[in-house]
Amino acid sequence: MPVSPSPGEVAGRRSRSARGRGPTRAALALTLVVPPLTGACVDAGLGSGSGWGLLVGGVVGAAASAVLGARRKALSWVAPLPALVVAALAAAVRLATGPSGAGGTSTSTDLVRWAVAVFPAMAAAECAVLAVLAVRGLESLRSRRRHHA
Repeated sequence: MPVSPSPGEVAGRRSRSARGRGPTRAALALTLVVPPLTGACVDAGLGSGSGWGLLVGGVVGAAASAVLGARRKALSWVAPLPALVVAALAAAVRLATGPSGAGGTSTSTDLVRWAVAVFPAMAAAECAVLAVLAVRGLESLRSRRRHHA
């Protein structure tokens, strides 16, 4: 009669296989969302709208998720998301804090102003992903040259 593995053995196998794959999708999502959310909350607390907190948080979240996503080989869905996350969080903060009080401006004018204000943070987040990918590519190129030389 075959002996079934103990719960500890099963847990050990799971942890070893999880370590080999890298971070989970939930960890990647949290890494992508939490830093810009924190920055957006800081900006909202300071009353500055979409500012430096969102920009720095977006860059940190994008870079960290790109590093972790490369380990998990999940860059196909991690790489395009930082700009969308930053835009969504900026919109949520904008809606939560209310209108800017610009007087009689139309909704379309307000949306254009919001898009212009949040674009630098979106672009910086995507540039952070590209920088991580460039560094990883250079490291890969160097390791290939060392192995062939």
